[in-house]
Amino acid sequence: MSNLKLFLPKSSMHLLIASMLAILLSLFSTLAFFKIFASGKQVYHDIIAGNIVWSDQFKSLDYSIIYFFIFCFCLFLIPLIYFVNKKNIAEIQMKPAGLFVSKNLLVCFFLLVYAVSFYFFSGNSSFIYISILMFITYFVVEGKKTDSSDKEQVFTSLIVSLTFTYFAIITLLFAFSFVNPNSSNKLAQFIPEVLTLLVWMLQLAIYLFAERFLTSLTKTLMYYSQLILPFITLVLVFGVYQTGSKIELHRSNYTLAIMASIAVILFIFTILLIIKHRRSEASNVWVYIFWPSLIPLTIIMLYSTPVYGGFVLDDFHLGEIFMPLQQMLNYGMRINVDVMSIQGIMGPMYSLVNDYVFSGKLSSINYTFIAFPIIMGALVVLLIKKLYGSKWAFLFIIFSLPILYESGMNRTYLIVPYVLILFHKNTLSNPVKWVIFYFWMSLIHCLYNPSMGAALTLAFSLLFGLMLYRTIKLKSWSKIFFERKLLFCSLLGLQLFILVMLFPTLLGTVQFILDNGSANTLAYGISLFSEVQASPDWFPKPFPYDKLNRLLWESIRIGGWVFTLLLFIGVTIFNVKKVISFNKKKQTYFTILYCIASIVFLILITGYSLGRLDSGSMHRSGSITFICFAFLIPALYVFFLKNKFNGGVHHIYLIIFAILLGSVATFGQQQAFKITEKLVQPMVVPDNAVFVKGAKQGIPDVGEGFIAKERWKEMLDFKTVLSKMLKKGETYADLTNRTLFYEITNKKVPTFYSADYLAANEEIQEKMIKNLEKEAPPLVFIGPAIRHDGGPASIRAYRLYKWFLESDYVYYEYNSLQFLVSKQRMLETKAYDATTDTGEEQLRTVFHQRNLQSLPVAWGRNFKEMNYRFQTLPDHNMSVSESNEIIKQTDGGIVTNGNDPYVSFILDSSIQGKDADFLLIDLNIIGSQEPFQGQLYWNSSNRKSEEYDEVHSYLFNVVSGQLLIPLGSNPDWLRNSHNELRFDIGDKANVKVKINSIKLVKLVK
Repeated sequence: MSNLKLFLPKSSMHLLIASMLAILLSLFSTLAFFKIFASGKQVYHDIIAGNIVWSDQFKSLDYSIIYFFIFCFCLFLIPLIYFVNKKNIAEIQMKPAGLFVSKNLLVCFFLLVYAVSFYFFSGNSSFIYISILMFITYFVVEGKKTDSSDKEQVFTSLIVSLTFTYFAIITLLFAFSFVNPNSSNKLAQFIPEVLTLLVWMLQLAIYLFAERFLTSLTKTLMYYSQLILPFITLVLVFGVYQTGSKIELHRSNYTLAIMASIAVILFIFTILLIIKHRRSEASNVWVYIFWPSLIPLTIIMLYSTPVYGGFVLDDFHLGEIFMPLQQMLNYGMRINVDVMSIQGIMGPMYSLVNDYVFSGKLSSINYTFIAFPIIMGALVVLLIKKLYGSKWAFLFIIFSLPILYESGMNRTYLIVPYVLILFHKNTLSNPVKWVIFYFWMSLIHCLYNPSMGAALTLAFSLLFGLMLYRTIKLKSWSKIFFERKLLFCSLLGLQLFILVMLFPTLLGTVQFILDNGSANTLAYGISLFSEVQASPDWFPKPFPYDKLNRLLWESIRIGGWVFTLLLFIGVTIFNVKKVISFNKKKQTYFTILYCIASIVFLILITGYSLGRLDSGSMHRSGSITFICFAFLIPALYVFFLKNKFNGGVHHIYLIIFAILLGSVATFGQQQAFKITEKLVQPMVVPDNAVFVKGAKQGIPDVGEGFIAKERWKEMLDFKTVLSKMLKKGETYADLTNRTLFYEITNKKVPTFYSADYLAANEEIQEKMIKNLEKEAPPLVFIGPAIRHDGGPASIRAYRLYKWFLESDYVYYEYNSLQFLVSKQRMLETKAYDATTDTGEEQLRTVFHQRNLQSLPVAWGRNFKEMNYRFQTLPDHNMSVSESNEIIKQTDGGIVTNGNDPYVSFILDSSIQGKDADFLLIDLNIIGSQEPFQGQLYWNSSNRKSEEYDEVHSYLFNVVSGQLLIPLGSNPDWLRNSHNELRFDIGDKANVKVKINSIKLVKLVK
């Protein structure tokens, strides 16, 4: 035991110094690791397409760098602790002049540092004004000769009551704007500040000259403020639109009735609670905060001015959110069994809010996106109020809520309640309750978001094992059974029934995770080390060098959660030292378990965090940093350290945390702290938008609202085509990723996965094809399409695309919309008049991507890994038929000698494109040469001209090795026969290339 103590820190300062040294050594080691492995290449096992593949980046390096850095930190930390322990390092001593200084002055400094960092990143100075106000309040209170404990209560009462007053004044200002939407709000932003300042001056005057009335004033301000606040709920039906200089009012009477009812209910409950507590004279201001007021505060902090209509976002993301519930209710389809909901049950939850709070039509989506975070945030705030009290609920609303529950963080909403419940002292003290909560919350969380849910479930599995062991050791289950047999059996039966009902959905969720695996995370997004990566334009650039500014950006986006992980490693080690030192308190053990769970979670979620690193965007890695700074670190304090936060090192941690929290706050809900402005400003409608009434024009699910003219015309045209081409009960298939059209037209999804972008690999594509083979839809929507980074469907979901083109479909066009229609249906509907004679040409326009960039390089390099998927065609030999501007070498190589060097190859017999849909070229570039592009041409049997042209060609980057070119992704190749190819070897002279082999292969798996 004594030997073990040598490797555990003597004090927190020893740990801090050892950690800093470990970080430095880890950085140097990681830099060396990067230089060694940066030239590595990504491995693929399928013909998957995404931004990483197009540019042939080494995505695995992102994960390797982070994992290696964490590994080095752990490797270096223990030996460094051993050596640092040999040094005598004194603790930083802080001798506060009373309790007031140690707590409230620190609060002032916390807010000031938070405000300065917030201003540095956002340019918003409102928090600096507030922090100055707090400092003045502090010095006024400190200057009066009274007991220090009374000063603490006075300071808190002044600040909290003033905050409630400020929000109440804003609510009154909003109420005026609600009744008078045409009124000017130019002075609106100044009125709350001026009135709040006057109230503050009144508070200080009473405190200095008539302190006996201060408690009454505080009560009065708190009570009246909380009576006013409920009416802010009407902001969710504000409905004020501005078109040019014209103000229009469009409010749903149904939603208005709901919001008004909620406001009245909260108002009545507030009155009842005031009556109940009216005689209390508590000096603690937290007693005067009632739960109904926490809901309006949540609305104020999370509300942002909606966009002008429900169709501003793209059809793919809107469709994936709102389509699943429509499929469930209208077609009896089961989530993840009959139709895949990639958003889990989160999508149907959005739909339920839209259906029961708003109009239920797509035009109200803009308000649904505002209301859903508010509802989730309000539930969490009420949970905190119930479990931890008004103080922590209030602080959570002000500091953490705008970061954790902004709309872009919706995948992580359930993390906060999950951790709060499982680490509450009452839950921890009851193993049976803990196990039941863990099981059902984990199940719900996995259904809500499989990535977050699975990671958090596994992270808490150690604690689950300990709790389950305790229930068995204490014979808790048998005790409950014998004491309450009927209740026990009833609950057990109910839970088993629910599990049986959910089992297919759970199995589908597991299969979804397995189908996607890591393949998609290695294909899309942008690599951390890509040249495209950059900090956003609005991000401060304090350094003259772009790389340093980028480093600052990444130190927040990625460094935030990595720093938290290292912090928890250090806290774990420090508490292990306490256990070794015979500190057997339960709190110490639970601190260790909390840190271990957080560490495991952060490691498991790395695939999600680094999976998509878009240039200039915080999500997704930044969202994990938000979780760390706004919840995991504060929760550690609330759970275990709130009574021990007095040491100097702890104060340093708190100031550092203030800087970090202030820096990430600006990346959260952008309008969070523009409170007055966001509540009263109208929704600005662009000139190209029109107000439509969907029901009158045959698309009732659209509802009534503003929409862009071009988009509305597309919807009307789409409805016309469906009315013409589909019979009752029939549906269409989609190759455009415009999933929302299933919702708009109320049609069934026939392919399990609703969008070809989701069909990233063979497993998913084959599932979709099996569904299509059961009942092939007569209509396929192919354009205009949303492509994201996957390229056209002919590459992203090649097998699916090929199935459609090999089936009995012909091209059909209606205005700007493009379709495939079965020949039989074309004959039945006599729709040839609307079909152009250039079907092949139009199909090529839809599906052919001429510039393949580095995709053939990435696929060709991994052909050995994918070899089992392809079949070589032995009966078709290719020989050189012609060459131009090249010099043949004795070693079999060729040297380009001009600006148009090429080699033509002829097949000994024609071959159908569908039987040879890929071309594999094996070549070597000899000598050091600059990168260049090659080009491949072909002639088809259906072409009258014998000349090669650009539309029947592919451009691609050329490197030594194998190149795999998806010839079949061009419909012309796939549908016709061919006997000749031409390979243009770039336009650079004196490039020596040795073509080892060139052969056609067929994708069979």
